[in-house]
Amino acid sequence: MKIDSKPLRYAHAEGHTDVCYSENGQNIITCGNDGDVRIWVDIDDDDPNSHCVGESAVSVCYKEKRLYVATDNHAVQAYTYPAFDKDGIVTRFTASVTQIKSTNKIEALGCTSENMEAKICSLEGGAPLFVMKEHTGPVLSIAICPHMKYASTACGDGKLRVWDIDTQKIVKEISCVPKINTFYAAKVLCRMDFEPTEGKYLAYPNNREIILLDCESWGQRMAFTHNLIKCAISQCVFSPCGEYLAGSTVAGQIAVWETGSGTCTGIIEHPTSHNVSAMAWNPKGNGVLAYCDVAGQLGMLVNCYGKDSSKFGADSEDIEMVERDNDDGDVVDDLIENYESDDDNAISLEKIKNETLGITKEREQDESRPASRRDTPAPATVPPQPPFQPSATPVHLEHRYMCWNDIGIVRCHTQENGESTIDVEFHDTNLHHGIHLNNYLNHTMASLSSTVVALACETPSKLVCISLVGSSKEWSASMPDTEEILCIAAASGLVACGTNARLLRLFTPLGTQRQVISLAGPVVTLGGFNTTVFAVYHSTDPGLSDQHLAMDIIAINGRQVRSKTVALPLSPSSRLTWLGATDAGAVTACDSAGTLRLYDVASALWMPLCDTHAHARGASDTWFIVSVSETTQKVRAILCRGASFPATVPKPIVSELPIQIPLCELDTEKSQYEEQLVRWAHTTADVDVKTARETALKLFALACRSEIEQRALELMELLKDDRLLPLAAKYASRLGRVHLADKLTNLAETWEKDDKLNVAQNSHFTELDTQETYDVTNAEEDLNASLIIPQKVKEKKLEAETSLKPVPIKSSPGRARNIFKKQASSTKNGPSPLSLTERTLVEVHNPADASENDDPLTPIGSETFVDWFTRNKSVLETQNPGLGPSELTRHGIKLFKTVQGKNAASSENGPKRKLDEDSNGTDPVVSNAPKQSKLSSFAFQKKDK
Repeated sequence: MKIDSKPLRYAHAEGHTDVCYSENGQNIITCGNDGDVRIWVDIDDDDPNSHCVGESAVSVCYKEKRLYVATDNHAVQAYTYPAFDKDGIVTRFTASVTQIKSTNKIEALGCTSENMEAKICSLEGGAPLFVMKEHTGPVLSIAICPHMKYASTACGDGKLRVWDIDTQKIVKEISCVPKINTFYAAKVLCRMDFEPTEGKYLAYPNNREIILLDCESWGQRMAFTHNLIKCAISQCVFSPCGEYLAGSTVAGQIAVWETGSGTCTGIIEHPTSHNVSAMAWNPKGNGVLAYCDVAGQLGMLVNCYGKDSSKFGADSEDIEMVERDNDDGDVVDDLIENYESDDDNAISLEKIKNETLGITKEREQDESRPASRRDTPAPATVPPQPPFQPSATPVHLEHRYMCWNDIGIVRCHTQENGESTIDVEFHDTNLHHGIHLNNYLNHTMASLSSTVVALACETPSKLVCISLVGSSKEWSASMPDTEEILCIAAASGLVACGTNARLLRLFTPLGTQRQVISLAGPVVTLGGFNTTVFAVYHSTDPGLSDQHLAMDIIAINGRQVRSKTVALPLSPSSRLTWLGATDAGAVTACDSAGTLRLYDVASALWMPLCDTHAHARGASDTWFIVSVSETTQKVRAILCRGASFPATVPKPIVSELPIQIPLCELDTEKSQYEEQLVRWAHTTADVDVKTARETALKLFALACRSEIEQRALELMELLKDDRLLPLAAKYASRLGRVHLADKLTNLAETWEKDDKLNVAQNSHFTELDTQETYDVTNAEEDLNASLIIPQKVKEKKLEAETSLKPVPIKSSPGRARNIFKKQASSTKNGPSPLSLTERTLVEVHNPADASENDDPLTPIGSETFVDWFTRNKSVLETQNPGLGPSELTRHGIKLFKTVQGKNAASSENGPKRKLDEDSNGTDPVVSNAPKQSKLSSFAFQKKDK
């Protein structure tokens, strides 16, 4: 008789769910994320007894007419059964309790917690019998030997430890647990179990198989696996008789093996492929196995063992048997298929096949090796990382963050009746006021930018956006029938959504469909900045421990669309946890190992910026990244103690972590200066050039004092700064390094020769050269740029020095200008706009004045001294090379007054007569001469007299 699975039914809210049986096997007891403990008569019970114990309940255990529940207040609470009255607290922890376990033959409870501790406690409470403290991560599970001799724990630091309870020491340590930082992020719980009758064996999951250890020698005795198991096994549990072993995978598969022969009696596939969070055998020994999954559903398997289950062992496609030789098997199969006879001897071929190729082969294997172990299966791969939203907390929480970035915070609050609301809070209230809306469509994804709030839901898949520009208009876009949104991203110039059809759909902030792009793999997450979108997807299937991710950088500039595909690096055995852009537009990504990386477009390389785990106190502490600033060289993040995400109440405090390139020997002064130079060169840091030169000079001084002249010379060649070179030569001469000073003096001439060769030989590739985000140029000064002075700082200074100012509009004291009057030189060909200087720009706008004033020092119209001095500064410096800045200014004031006086004296006759002649007495006289005060006019007349 094959294993049969009963239909799943709703038991608790989505989240970790636990199950156990009462000692008589008549009731099923479950607890879940909704904080309720339910007592079922059977899985078909439509009205189970429900008792609320708090906001959440992680684990439940039945022992001697009492229930022990792990509540949300980090305690193990005892309740009477079936009255369900509180009966004291067994023990307390400083973090969440992850499992409570006991067996029929022991009078104690095994309890584990996220605070890196495990305890063996008495049923009546009091001081614990044994505390296991040598863990460096959250403890996931515990198992106790029926003779109370050994205990086993699985920890998030990657270790499974076996403890001797009498000596309270570790007797065995195995690396088989995937490393995680919190219990709630663990998919593989590594729930192990001791053989319940004698405690001779310990079974624990290890990737796609279950290993059986001998408790005397701690050597491997047997391994259980199956060719249909495609992912990691999360937990295993012995039947009450100890003859059968059940295991469950992270994809919901449940398999049962016979412990004696190692034969798999059957595998059941989960209908929705959810991870099984707990399993429990019925103590009656009737072959019934109850289980719960992370979706809060309760299921049951019947006929899990029985002698009839061995009869269908010939079905080789579903049940794994002992491996046989392919050639012999094919011959026997042909004989069976082609032989047709009613004689009783016809079945002897099948008997011979089973006996010779089955039993005989199994005996030979048993004799050849001491432990009956199957051939090693194909190496298993980690499951692909599912899509996620950066800076968001899990969806199943009642109060969660949907988005938290440098613009604001989006929160979602779900009530007990199912109603949901969304609150949007902006950091800068001048940008926009807060938004409160009802979540009728059950939005699970959100993204926020300075121009739009984007919301999306999976089913029915619909994108809803609220524009923050203008009158806050709302628009929406529904996906096709078979397409679901998996992640979204909002930037100031674009809104993007990735779907399960491997499509990237781009919209403008006001709802215009901009582009549809096909991705090369399943989407993982999205990010954006201005009009650029970063799409991360699976480039290939995951490996044994690593995710293989790639990223498309898609930049839109008007009608042009440019893209670049780069590989996304991750730390070993980690996954991507955050993706975003800095305030300067550079792509940044962080993995579960805590390493933050930045992608430099100019060099097309990823650089590690910060190790967030180095700033955490405990092994289970993580940092929830909010934003990254290149200007201030800080990472804004929230410290989550013992968890991977922050709580909504109270509102967490955002901390600032420094950006630091992980160079070697950072505790030395030399490495600290080197780290500053490298960081300033590859990030848009708000650093003073003077400070950068001082740091470089200090590094040069350290090389000189260490008597390593070649390193000092190499440093100056690397920095390539003309202004720093004389300072370094002067310092070298003071230290008596005459040869070094001579080489530094001759270094400038060498640079001039090398510059010409570099310009001729080097050809820079063009990368996403859009105006909004990336600026990669091929100019000659870029090839010869200094390492310590970032190019972006130079460009800002250049713009500040040569910024074009608007030409002042001439005043018309008499009446308004005749705008229809044609200018004689209006069709004159001016210089190319690409080569316009400030002076030529003025001349183009005032062709008549330029033709009359041949002298460039003559003021144009009512030009002020500041405008005149700015326009003629280069001419004055050429005429007076020996004057300093202040002396040049004083000379310019004197010259301006002299030229202005001459212009005023000549305007009394010349301009007026010319205007009278041109106007023929029809237009009023208009003078452009500067006005003089009454007192100055009076003094001028008095001087003439």
